[in-house]
Amino acid sequence: MPKVQLTIREAEDAIRRVFTATRFRGELRYDPAKVIESPSWWYIPYTWIGCKGFIVSREDLYVNWLGSALSLEECFWGQENGIVNDLVDFAFAAETNISLATTLVSRFKHMHPNAKGVVPGGPVWYRSEEVSSAVAQQFPLFKRHYAWFCIPDLMIACQGDKLQFTCSPCKTGALG
Repeated sequence: MPKVQLTIREAEDAIRRVFTATRFRGELRYDPAKVIESPSWWYIPYTWIGCKGFIVSREDLYVNWLGSALSLEECFWGQENGIVNDLVDFAFAAETNISLATTLVSRFKHMHPNAKGVVPGGPVWYRSEEVSSAVAQQFPLFKRHYAWFCIPDLMIACQGDKLQFTCSPCKTGALG
């Protein structure tokens, strides 16, 4: 059976559903001439201070709401590599150098309970003294992590095939 082609209108509807779910009161307005398309996503340039717009997946209408911390090039690279501005399941290739993995994981946020068993209300940075232990316990798969701010470092690490990984949006417990 042929795959159903999703449309930009369906992408807009997906964004509006995110607005409703997050109680965002904005109205979706953008310049259609500034939309960027790839075979796997649309970039919708709905921008204001702190927001670069949205990338919407053509496969499942997943809405990646972009912050302003990264360049569009970095956002697009992240999207193409499964990294979204939300919780992800990030898996290093088994042959990854542990020192490199440790450096990169220090730029991730996590959702693990603290020493008292309390799960954070949102992703928190690893403390420097926690990183080596986290890598030793979790490598190669880091479930429910926030890797968005690490995209520039990941891009550099992937140059020359120094790093290979897989990443996908976390299916449960997304940030909302």
